[in-house]
Amino acid sequence: MHLDHALGALQQRHESIARSVASTPEPILALEHDYHRLLNLHPEHPALLFGLGTIYAQTDRSGAAIALLKQSIDHGSRGPEPWLNMAGAYKNEHKDASAAECYQRALEICERLQRRNDRARRNGKDVPVDPALLAANHCNALHGMASLYVNAGQPEKVIAWADKSLALNPHDRFALWNKALGLLESGQFRDGFRLYDEAGFMEGGTKPPERKLKTYGGLPQWDGTPGKTVICYGEQGVGDEIMFASMLPDLMRDCRVIIDCDRRLETMFRRSFPDGEAVYPTSGWDEPFPWITNHTVDAWVPMGSLGRWYRPDVASFPRVPYLAADPVQVAKWRDILGSRRRLRVGISWAGGLKKTRFDQRSMELSAWADILRVPNVEWYSLQYHPQAPDECAQVGTRLGVPIHHWGDMIADYEETAGFLANLDLVITVNTSLVHLAGALGVPTWCLTPVMCAWRYQCKGENPWYGSVKTIRQAKAGDWPPVLDTVAAGLAGLAMREAT
Repeated sequence: MHLDHALGALQQRHESIARSVASTPEPILALEHDYHRLLNLHPEHPALLFGLGTIYAQTDRSGAAIALLKQSIDHGSRGPEPWLNMAGAYKNEHKDASAAECYQRALEICERLQRRNDRARRNGKDVPVDPALLAANHCNALHGMASLYVNAGQPEKVIAWADKSLALNPHDRFALWNKALGLLESGQFRDGFRLYDEAGFMEGGTKPPERKLKTYGGLPQWDGTPGKTVICYGEQGVGDEIMFASMLPDLMRDCRVIIDCDRRLETMFRRSFPDGEAVYPTSGWDEPFPWITNHTVDAWVPMGSLGRWYRPDVASFPRVPYLAADPVQVAKWRDILGSRRRLRVGISWAGGLKKTRFDQRSMELSAWADILRVPNVEWYSLQYHPQAPDECAQVGTRLGVPIHHWGDMIADYEETAGFLANLDLVITVNTSLVHLAGALGVPTWCLTPVMCAWRYQCKGENPWYGSVKTIRQAKAGDWPPVLDTVAAGLAGLAMREAT
């Protein structure tokens, strides 16, 4: 009985921590310590193995999580929960095939339990499994399957799995979010942006970490009504903020607009959007905004939500430059680079984090050897990783091709924009550089994997930027044909510039 009481208390604490918005690690560390203490005494107890494995899954220790959750199943855990948590741990490590197997096992268990409940109802008996919990687990498995196909070049599967979950629960927030991404990936912008907005901030749900909600003291969200004074804030990464800023001119034609942006973009936005009422660098969700007392504000709107009002289809994307580089920086880098003798090309070969699929988006610079050997080209690194200078030096020395790298220029967006304005071409994988170069109107070749985010679409050209040409993988992970296409195209361009 003592163990049952202790285990029940641990489970209640775990549920309470999961619901909490506190950011400190102390409660979860204390909980983990107590799980370990009990597991030392009862090393084969399935609920203890499950609880500790779940903590590990929630704290990015996927390998240990998977091992413990498998042990919990081996020692008697029978519900769908261990399989669901194991699927999440596999997904965190981009082991999607294993995650899919776990989600499928969870689905099979949910369907079996549903049949048990149905039999009990037919026989006039109490159902053996809590229907609400069963439905929640069933939806978790279905929208989990949908999530495996997000950014995988298969939006039709995202939508199909999300719809299965929505058939059980039309308000499943995560299914709606996944469906929004699937619709956007496939170019169905009207419905995609509507769900992107509604599911991103659905009342009573856990918002996705990609979108931050900032209500500016409880103001309402803008509903599309013209003639209002609206705060429009950047809610995601700096690359997304640059991309979504393409819709600020649309908003400024309808409303008075206060732009609240990433501080790295403040000066550029102030210069590029002179029709805005003001620009402030306080868009972080927890940053104070004392400047609001200087304005009479009606509503707020995240930049990413503007698509709902201004980008219903591909034809609505103007694909024109909308950011302006600092003329002082442009002149500075013109003087540093000197007289133009050959084609000036900036390059970036790696981007993203583990979560955003660095493995799919990135290459070693050495893989670009045939491109770097193209004659009549001056090479400039735009790569921001700390190892980039050494990589440029090593590859450049081996090929006998100088690859210039200025770390300070890459670290400051104003400097980078001034530098880009002096280039003839940018060749890059999927990074924020695509957005900055495209927004400035700099000719850019974007090397795009099959497994790409919705911003790049699954086919066709990039809808956001007229100066960006998309060169796509035909097969996941197969970069050589893409690099061959770039080398051939660059050779022709350099030859034409040299004549």
